[in-house]
Amino acid sequence: MCIKTISEEVTNKVFNDARIIPIIPSLHSLCRAAEIHGRLAQFPYYSNYVDLTRMELSALNSLITPSCSPLHKFAFIGSGPLPLTSLCIYQTAASFSRPSQHSTTENPVEVLNIDFNPKAISESKQLCESLGPNATGMKFQCSAADSPDLDLSSFDVVYLAALVGSTQAEKEILLECVVGRMREGAYLVIRSAERLRRLLYAEFYPTTEKVLNCLDICLAVHPYNLVVNSVIIGKVRRRTLAEKSH
Repeated sequence: MCIKTISEEVTNKVFNDARIIPIIPSLHSLCRAAEIHGRLAQFPYYSNYVDLTRMELSALNSLITPSCSPLHKFAFIGSGPLPLTSLCIYQTAASFSRPSQHSTTENPVEVLNIDFNPKAISESKQLCESLGPNATGMKFQCSAADSPDLDLSSFDVVYLAALVGSTQAEKEILLECVVGRMREGAYLVIRSAERLRRLLYAEFYPTTEKVLNCLDICLAVHPYNLVVNSVIIGKVRRRTLAEKSH
């Protein structure tokens, strides 16, 4: 029901319903649990992740000019025990490069999976090891998104999972930490939700003062098909000398 195209009037009625308001946090938690306990081959959201990742890579590719180097180093914060997005990125990112930009053996696609839960990292690492050559470019790091030891300066694209931060305020705090460790000109991909999809995932507002101080927002993509998440893509802004000194 949440992925059906419904008018803004109906959406507002649902979100203002006294019976719905108190259960929204539990619905978000239910989605989080489904992601944790699924299995790769039988995971009910698998096709959603494939289609979502292709949509995100297409959006990223639309921002790359012919003179730019291909996007080949990705980091995913909040990858969890079943890193479906990371696997989709690793297996398909090279095909989204322009003919002159295809990744080579000297410039292969790499994906760093980052999660604060050591068990999630251990389980995802074991999964990828069992996949053999289909996941050789998958790397892993147990770290919180706001850890000072998290170095993101070498990555072309950093993803912030939809379940990282449960409120706008929490997401903005984490965003400031993450962007501060990225290089200027790199892309941050933030997953959001629109319309009734907000019952499943929290909405992210990309035009607040804190967000715009960090990022130049390039694209916002809101699907009307079976894909659940919306996608916000921002480019890390150039920093002043004072900002660089901190």
